[in-house]
Amino acid sequence: MMSRGKFVSAIALLLCAMAVAAITTQAQQGPQRRERDPLGFLKRAITDASAPALTPDQEAQLKSLIINFHDAQPDEPDDVLRAAHEAYNDAILAGELAVAQAQATIIANRSAELSKIRLQALAKFQIDVQAVLKAGGQWELLKTKFGDRLVGIVGSLAGGPGFGGRGPGGGHGFGFGFAPTRKPE
Repeated sequence: MMSRGKFVSAIALLLCAMAVAAITTQAQQGPQRRERDPLGFLKRAITDASAPALTPDQEAQLKSLIINFHDAQPDEPDDVLRAAHEAYNDAILAGELAVAQAQATIIANRSAELSKIRLQALAKFQIDVQAVLKAGGQWELLKTKFGDRLVGIVGSLAGGPGFGGRGPGGGHGFGFGFAPTRKPE
């Protein structure tokens, strides 16, 4: 017969084994994520503005615009910008001020060029979204409710801030490129 101390130890060991098994199973399955609706923020804004809900056709059009916008963006960091950053770093490490300043000019010019390209694409995207929302009768109510903040709301559909807020070359953070981080599903 098992003593009370051994019995308690066996139960505690069994509970620990069950906890480890549950944690391992959960870790193998990965995080449980809900599917993110790329139009969720816009839908909330439409509700707040007491505008008509998006029709299924409008949702399909907007999702298509989002996908096409992302597909048109480069998937890789910009090679010119990457090379200029590397040359800049090398010049700093070598103590070569003139070379570092020349590379800084290249970085600034290329960053401005990439930002211009992205802003032009974003402007077209936002005007296309506006046309879809005007056709559904939501645009004017959204504009009345949100004013110029509507530009940011519509811009957020592109997967980033409506204007600015991106790092060198237009990419997120302080990277070298101008590639989007994800595409809507």
